[in-house]
Amino acid sequence: MEQKQFSEKMVIDTLQLWCDNVVLIGKIYSEGGDVASAADKVLSDNYDYDSGKVLFKPTLAYGPQTFRPTKEGALAYFIGGNNNFPDDKGFKLKPWVKVWFNKLDYILHNDLAIVQCNVHFIGADDSHIFVNKSFVFKVCDDDKIRIILHQSSLPYNPGPVA
Repeated sequence: MEQKQFSEKMVIDTLQLWCDNVVLIGKIYSEGGDVASAADKVLSDNYDYDSGKVLFKPTLAYGPQTFRPTKEGALAYFIGGNNNFPDDKGFKLKPWVKVWFNKLDYILHNDLAIVQCNVHFIGADDSHIFVNKSFVFKVCDDDKIRIILHQSSLPYNPGPVA
């Protein structure tokens, strides 16, 4: 059996797809489309919840629901509307109209890519935020690349020095 090898192009393409999917979910939502089905498909196609394990720490999750080891928890964070996750409002529904990454660094290890970067989000209201991201991408048995770790946090702000 041939060992699968991650490449720099695969990292860049996978990150760009992730960014594009954030915009896609917001666009479907703002056009009144079936956002639940679209978000479920994004999770199935791009995260390994359906056949493996995913470690997901969303940016704005906290308390007992900080980590999202289930597809249900990830979907709730993406689009809200789940009574089991009452604090989730649907991060991807803003809508975000432009999303990109920079400050990319990574380690390639066979069928895995360990990635750090900043991701910038521009909202339809012209708001701009950026978050620090860590991902682990894996080439799965069906040769699709899926996320097995997604950690997101707001940049540290030490505040005024006394």
